[in-house]
Parts: sequence; structure tokens; C-alpha cells
Amino acid sequence: MFVDTISLLLISGNGGDGSVSFRREKYVPRGGPDGGDGGRGGSIIFQTSSQLQSLLDLKNSSKTYKAKHGKHGQGKKKSGLAADDLVIKIPTGTIVYDDHKQVIIDLNQDNMTYVIAKGGRGGKGNARFATSINKAPTRSEPGKKGSSISIHLELRLLAQVGLIGLPNSGKSSLLRTLTFANPKIGNYPFTTLFPNLGTLKTVDKEIIIADIPGLIKGASNGQGLGHDFLRHIDRTSLLVHLIPSDLSPEICWDSYSTIREELSQSSFDLVKKPCISILSKCDTIDPDQQNIIVDFFKKKNVDIFPISSVSKYGIDNLIEKILKKSTS
Repeated sequence: MFVDTISLLLISGNGGDGSVSFRREKYVPRGGPDGGDGGRGGSIIFQTSSQLQSLLDLKNSSKTYKAKHGKHGQGKKKSGLAADDLVIKIPTGTIVYDDHKQVIIDLNQDNMTYVIAKGGRGGKGNARFATSINKAPTRSEPGKKGSSISIHLELRLLAQVGLIGLPNSGKSSLLRTLTFANPKIGNYPFTTLFPNLGTLKTVDKEIIIADIPGLIKGASNGQGLGHDFLRHIDRTSLLVHLIPSDLSPEICWDSYSTIREELSQSSFDLVKKPCISILSKCDTIDPDQQNIIVDFFKKKNVDIFPISSVSKYGIDNLIEKILKKSTS
């Protein structure tokens, strides 16, 4: 199961109270103040991990996270123990929003940490308030309250290249061919229900590629599965658009136009991204028909070239273009 949005309530710990205490020992009848400070409350900290690719773990646990309170101060100037911070692991690429949908921080680096809810400071004990005028203060401070914040997390996958196209256009097969990933593959729409990631490895480069679930007409307005995953294209620097082969060039063009329209209507600035357009599943039509489709697109000022993930035809050419465009 893939989860890329979730809302949480975070409550950091209160600081411990400072102590009011006086030194009482034999032969020291008038010992001075010795109340210790309270301990700091636990903070709540986000830490990113590239090993996580979903917010599923957070969905399966409590939607409210509470850090522990600091301990109260004691006599003999003993400070209360500070509470441990609560560290929450989240996928790299998670954006944190407040209740008003304003971005708090974009956690887009691996092993990045951010204190989202700071623990309360411990209160001062009465030993801190002794002066030359007031040598026996009875004053101490209560610990500061922790903070409470409601947040919304949104994951946008970190991939340099996004594979896009209508359902059943061959994206999962191409991802497996390029990266040796193992996505679910089937000859029916919406085989892919969540983005899959793979790494294209060459002699001196590693490029993360995401297989984005199939878009359909109306996806930018909430139709189908693709609407939920348009955000994952946002971070990519290059798109690879798969147009499935068909005996009719017009049908191929309709497939191409549908996706381009959804990219242009999306709230994300996707249509301006560099894009490689390919005619996929070319093992299902003969070379003459491939040429007819390529020429048809060329007359509309769109360059495409044929590939087949099954026979590996055109794959080397595609890798060369991906390396050139993703690093330019």
C-alpha cells in the first residue's frame, strides 16, 4: 500500500518544574537554597530516510504523537532529567504544511532533521534566585509548556526521470527493463496503483526513475488514479512519455494529446518540463507501421522514436537520450 499524504497532531513535552528546597544538614541550621532546575521537555523531530518510500508507517500508527515531559528539579541542586526527543522517520521528499496549507519546510535531503515541535524549557529552582539581598528565596519557576501543532505531510518522490502515459502504455515494463526494478505488470488498465522507483545505473551515473501510475482524461480535475500522483512528477527534471503503438496513427496521437492536456491543466508546472516521447510496445506492429506513426507525429512537429521493452529494441537509444537530457 502506498500512502503519500497524512495529517498528524504533534505535542512536545513540558519542561519540569524548578524545585524550592533549602539545605538542611546537621551543624548547618541555616543552609542556603538548593532547589534544582527542571529538565527540558522532549522535542519532536522529523528525520528523512531514503529507505522509506511511503508514509504508510505513520498511517498505521497513532495520528497523535506526544513527547515525554522533563522531570522536576530536586533538592541538593539536582536538576531534573531532560526527556528524550521523539524522532519520527519520514521519506526523503516530504513537504510539511501547517493547518493553513502553508509550507513549513521541504525535507528534500537524505538524513535531514528538523525540530517540528520544540520541548518546553525546564523551570529554574530557587537556588537560581539567591542574591546578596535575598539569601533565602522561596521562588522557583514552573516548566514551560510544550508546543502543539497540527500538520499535514505530503510526499513527492525524488526522481530525476518520470515515466508517464495512459494506463497500459508499458511504463512498468520499461522501468523494469531500464532499472531491473520489479513492478507489477499486467495487460489491463491501472496495474500500477502507486509509483514505483528504480535506478538506472551506468558506468559513472545513477539516475532515479519513477513509474507514475496511469493518467487518464480528466486526471488534473480528479478523474482516475493519476490525479493523486501528479505531484510526484513535480520534482522530476525529465519526463519520458510513452505512447502505446496502434495500427491507427490518429489513436496514437490522441493518446499523446490526452496526456499533454492533463499536464497543461495540472496545478503543477509540468507541461514545460523537458520530455522524451517514445512509441512503446513496437513489437506489436511491423516496422512499416512504426514509420507511418513516426512520420505522422513529425508532421505535427513532435519527434518520437520506437522502442520495445520486450525485444529491447531502441532501449540503448533511449538510455543515451535520458543521460544527455537529465544531465544537461
